[in-house]
Amino acid sequence: MNKKYLLYLSPLIFLIAFLIDGQLSTLITNWLPGAMTVSSHILFILSIFYSVDMTLRGQLIIMTALGALYDIYYLNVLGIGLTILPLMVYLIYYFYQQLKFNVLSNITILLVVLFGFEFGSFLLGRLFHLTNLSMYMFVFYNLAPTLLFNCLTLVALQPFFKKIFGITNKT
Repeated sequence: MNKKYLLYLSPLIFLIAFLIDGQLSTLITNWLPGAMTVSSHILFILSIFYSVDMTLRGQLIIMTALGALYDIYYLNVLGIGLTILPLMVYLIYYFYQQLKFNVLSNITILLVVLFGFEFGSFLLGRLFHLTNLSMYMFVFYNLAPTLLFNCLTLVALQPFFKKIFGITNKT
């Protein structure tokens, strides 16, 4: 696919990924036993692949808008997603100044970004009294399954996204 079209369609693609993430998270959480929850973050996986061609400014604008939408759609409190989503995109760009684009670096960056997003959201939720979940419950029943699921999703989707974005080993 032409990279120019991917850049023009990026707001729509990110919005669709945002909506898919919510539905996929609900579906998987309903299948899991007990209190375990999984949050799908295809949005961050897309951000990793878009970081090759898209400017930081463009992605920050899109993620700020999606952060506001995330806060309104899921939390009913404006500020948590609005703050953390753009910070995580900036972190992706920061890491790619030092690392090559390959599977291992993508998994490492995804782990760091997901940990930052999930843990930052948890801490801000605790600060604003949106949750009373203990740290132990959060780590073992939310954070660990989320990290595992999204790493497996990245490994499964990487060949597909590399083909769509036209990324080769020389990129």
